[in-house]
Order: sequence, then C-alpha cells, then structure tokens
Amino acid sequence: MGKYNKLAKNTGVFFIANFGSKVLTFLLVRFYTELLSPTEYGIIDLLNTTASLAFPLVTLCITEAVLRFSIDDIDNRGKILTNGVLVAVIGNLAFVLTAPIFLHIDNFADNVVWLYLLTLTNSLFTVFAHFSRGIGKSKLFAASGLVHTALQIGLNILFLLFFRWGITGYFIAAVLANVLSGVFVFTVGHLFSYIIFKLDRKYLRTMIIYALPLIPNSVFWWIMQSSDRYVITYMLGSDANGLYAVANKIPTIISTISSIFFQAWQISSVEEVNSKDKTIFYSRVFSVLSALLTCATSFLLVILQPLYRVLTEESYYIGWVATPFLLFAMVFSCYSSFLGTNYVAMKKTTGVFLTTVGGAVINIVLNIFLTRPFGIIGTAVATAVGFFITWGARVFGTRRFVRIRYPLRTFIVPTVLLLAQTVLLSVGENSIWIQCYSYSLYRHYRYVLQKGYFLRKELSEQEKSLIIEVVV
Repeated sequence: MGKYNKLAKNTGVFFIANFGSKVLTFLLVRFYTELLSPTEYGIIDLLNTTASLAFPLVTLCITEAVLRFSIDDIDNRGKILTNGVLVAVIGNLAFVLTAPIFLHIDNFADNVVWLYLLTLTNSLFTVFAHFSRGIGKSKLFAASGLVHTALQIGLNILFLLFFRWGITGYFIAAVLANVLSGVFVFTVGHLFSYIIFKLDRKYLRTMIIYALPLIPNSVFWWIMQSSDRYVITYMLGSDANGLYAVANKIPTIISTISSIFFQAWQISSVEEVNSKDKTIFYSRVFSVLSALLTCATSFLLVILQPLYRVLTEESYYIGWVATPFLLFAMVFSCYSSFLGTNYVAMKKTTGVFLTTVGGAVINIVLNIFLTRPFGIIGTAVATAVGFFITWGARVFGTRRFVRIRYPLRTFIVPTVLLLAQTVLLSVGENSIWIQCYSYSLYRHYRYVLQKGYFLRKELSEQEKSLIIEVVV
C-alpha cells in the first residue's frame, strides 16, 4: 500500500469512528448551557483545565513515549506497556500529595477529589489507547474514542438531566467514562498479554529520556491553550470564564478535524521520516491540510452568529465575540502540531519544547495586558498571537529535517484573507464583506485542490484521484 493510500485509509478509519462522536459532544453544549449556570460551567472548565495541565506532569508524558516506541520496537512492546502503566500510576499517587494546596483555593476545595480521579483514570485510558494505536490496532483505538464519547454522553444525560446532580454528576460521568473505556481497550485488545512483571530500568530510562522534553512543551502548550481561564477568572470572574469556555466550543470543530487527521499522520510521519522524498510528501500533505482548515474556518465564520444562537442558551450568546480569533488561533495550533510531528518522528523532542516557549511567554504577557481592558476578546487575540509565534518558530526550527513549502498563492494569500475575515467579523463589519472574503477563499482553494502544485506530474494518476476524492 502506498504512503498516500495508507495515510488516507488510516484517516478514514479514525474519521468514521471519531467524527460522529465528536459532533455529538459538540452538540452537548446546548445541553450543558441549559442545565448549568455560567458560574457552574466556569468551575467545571477550570477543573478540566487544571487536569489537562496536571496530565503531562504526573505522567511524565510517558503516553507519547508509549506511542512512539511501540510503533517500531516490536520486540519490547511488553516493556513499553508495563513501563507506561507503572509511570502513570506512580505519578498520580504523587499528585495526591498536592491536596493541601488545592483545599485552600476557591472553586477547588469542594471538588479536589474529582481532579485526582479525572487525572488518574484519564492517564491509564490514554496509555492503553496509545499503545493499541502504536501496535497497529487502529480500529480498536478509534472504537475506544467512540465508546468513551457514547459513555460520557449517556452518563451525562443520566446524572444531569434525570438525577439533577449538577457539577457532581458531570464529574461522576467523566470518571466512569474513563474507567469503562479503559477496561474496553484493555480487554478487547488483549493488552493483558503484554503486561510483564519484571522492571527493565534501562529501557524505562530510555523512554523517560525521550518523554522528558515533552513535559515542558506540554506545559507551555497548555499555557497558550488554557492559562487564559485563570486570567479571566481572576480579572473578570467565573461567569466570564463560563462564557469564554462556551466560545471555545465552536473552534473545537477545527480541533476535531485536525485531531482525527493527526492520529493517522503521527504514524505516517514516523514511517516516512527516512524516505528520500519526505519533503515532497510532507509538503503535499500540509497543502491538503491547510486547504481544509482554511475553508472550514472561513465557513464557520460566516455562519458563526446564527450557529451560536442555535447551540447556546441566550445568557451565553454575548460570548460569541471571542470566537473569531479563537478559530484563527486553532488553525495555527494545527499548523504548529503538524510541524511538531517532525521533531517527534526524528526523536528530537527538545525542539518541540524550545519552539513552544516563545509563543507561551507572549501569550501570558498579552493575556495580562489585554484581558481587563478588552474582556474575553482580548484574551482570544492573545491566544491567536501565541500560536502564530509558535508556528513561526517551528517553520525555521524544522528546516534542518524537512523543508516544507509555503507558496504565496496556495498558503500565504488564503491565510491573509482568513485573517481579514476574522478581523471584519470581530469589529462587526457588514456580513456582505465577510461573504465576499469567503467566496474568494472558496474559489482560490477550488483551484488549489484541483490544479495546485501538490497535484503535479510527480503524482500518479491513482494518487491524484485519491486526493481529489478525499478532499474535493
């Protein structure tokens, strides 16, 4: 099977299994906003944000090592899984020692137990899921995401709608979904057959050395994605954080598209890292990705306000003003992640961290100066600038591995148009101008996808047909 066919096939598997579940999760926004107040939703978002920060710290990013090493080190897969579980469990036990700190912080004191349970159960579920993907069980990995989402939706309906347990019901549903999904992957994938009861300290050290640079990267990535929640809560209050949390839900559509693709791309980037034509391969794949992201984002900007009215309760509607720049930020978050796979594939994980630092620092500074005078829209701008800086750093940082092409016609011009569309919508410009920019993007990418440089004669007719079928 050709590399393009394999990438398309894996993407298709993950898409079929995950996209529907992701859409259902997205549609739950209306459900949450009906049953939870902005303050309650803000507290839930704050705990979820904290759990996402704790995850790389307590696991030492061992989940990424589990995925990377299990792909090509067939002889040591038992050691890989065992080490992953061991590090996750010990790290979470150590995390409990922070309880005296959280018990003295508002919004955490009454919910700290849920924070620890969320982190522990998510750590083990992620280890199992990443290992199944690394050993080639892509369908099982995709199914685990579907099972997890179905459980979370069903349990949320049970505990929030019928039992009316509020915040407690939400966290019970989240923890149970993690536990049951982990059990599903472990049993169906027969992962118990890989567990060994002998510690190989040398191999564990090798995995940790690979994973350690990813910890600060994850922390700084979290800073760009999530630290703004704390700034908003401190400067504007929990109700404003609830509005901002909902404003972030529509950009998750872009995140969903990219995350499904990256599940397949991580495997292909590792397998093709030493190929002679990797520059052409990486460039063509990026071209398709950027075309899809730009078109999808432009379309979402056009329908943003009516979509917001459908998906949210009236008291949340004012939060839409932050969404345009959050959408633009998500696009460059995806571009940055794409380039980050180059470091991972080459096992040069230090570069991932170093290229994230600049964006994170700028994000923090801008959050502090923009949030109070401009509200949540200032926070969104800070996020967009942070991700743009990170992408720029990785463009130059990855050139020693692979020189991905960024042509004027097929990348720079559409990006400028998208930025213009974002700014016009944010300042309340007449929608006819937004429609004009959107049409320009559509016509431009129609040309790119059908006749652009990545469909030149270097591709076979079969590969051309495949790309057109998948994308157009």
